[in-house]
Amino acid sequence: MRLKRKLTVWSTTLALSCAALSAGVAQAQAQQAQAPASAKQEEPERYGPFFFLRSEPDLLIYVGAVGANDMLNFKKALREHPTISTIVLQNNGGGLVHIGLVVAEEIYERGLNTYIPKDSYCASACSFVFFAGRQRLAVGRLGVHQISAPELTGEQAQFGVSDIVATLPKYGVSADVLGIMFSTPSKDMYFFTPQEIAKYGINRVGPTQASANGAQQGGGQRAAPAPSPSPQQQTSAPAPTPQQQTSAPAGEAKLPPRQPAAAGQAPVANPYLTKQPAPAAPSDEQKAINAAALMIQAGSGTNEEAMKFTREFYADTVDFFKKKRPKSEVLVDKQAYFTRWPVRRFVVDQSTLRAKCENQLCMVKGIYDYKVSSPERGKNASGTSNFTYILDLRDHYRIVLEDSEVISR
Repeated sequence: MRLKRKLTVWSTTLALSCAALSAGVAQAQAQQAQAPASAKQEEPERYGPFFFLRSEPDLLIYVGAVGANDMLNFKKALREHPTISTIVLQNNGGGLVHIGLVVAEEIYERGLNTYIPKDSYCASACSFVFFAGRQRLAVGRLGVHQISAPELTGEQAQFGVSDIVATLPKYGVSADVLGIMFSTPSKDMYFFTPQEIAKYGINRVGPTQASANGAQQGGGQRAAPAPSPSPQQQTSAPAPTPQQQTSAPAGEAKLPPRQPAAAGQAPVANPYLTKQPAPAAPSDEQKAINAAALMIQAGSGTNEEAMKFTREFYADTVDFFKKKRPKSEVLVDKQAYFTRWPVRRFVVDQSTLRAKCENQLCMVKGIYDYKVSSPERGKNASGTSNFTYILDLRDHYRIVLEDSEVISR
């Protein structure tokens, strides 16, 4: 309770200082009046968007947005305060994708923990930082969507997509979560409910546990596909603008209301997360499974967004439905399909996924359900299909072979 009260007072003060709102300052002052004297007198040490309090030497608070100099500031804070073990993500709406990825990798390599406090949020590029935690706990809101990186163009932007495909599974992020991320348009934000956080194994405290819904390398009986996220969840809030990212109270007003916890939900673990042994690195088979599931589910986006990722997924030459074809022809085929069926939803059945890797080439097989429609033509189709990919691990998991067959309609 003492720690939660301190976090509420300090994080509110820090967020309000970024926003410079007089009404918020008055509220923070009222909260501080009830805080312990030590908390009222203590001035945090600031490293750009990072704040350190000597009375809580295990914690480093990351406020606002992911900016260009964050990595330098982050390393300086860690160098001067080696006691830090947990990064508190306070009202962070994301920002620069490539900076979020490198900060995340630093957290992963150092074995640091991540924590989103109650009544706070971490979205977009901030979600990469959260997922990298050795132990991670989202009590507040966690939001994801497709990457939008205007600071990156051409090859750089494509490298960013490959980085996410290769990196997030290493952090123990399930293919279901990646599928939601890559099927939510960049202008929207998908915030996970407490029930989904539990279902997808997003929180990880104590001994590292795999997601209860994680992919299997072996076969098994096919389970019913997970229910598709509702449109309300997918589009309930626009992606935070740069102004919202640096103004916590204003951003709060534009975000969807936090979902109430389920009745009888277990109490939240203390954010003083102790360092744990590093989780075992995922096998090549697991990486390939996650990448393949993501590639299929990314087709659920708009035509423009789906093509953006499709251009990244294929090698220069592909064995495409038993015929060698250049990437350019494959892209024409995919564009025609997306145009014919502009509304699409693909859900991979995780229990059917199997992979076998040899010499940096991985064959992945599985089953997915599809539902497509064309409002303009008044047509729709649905069914179940199997698929086979061979992915080249030496080339950012790009597809060198693709085949599939509809097994039911």
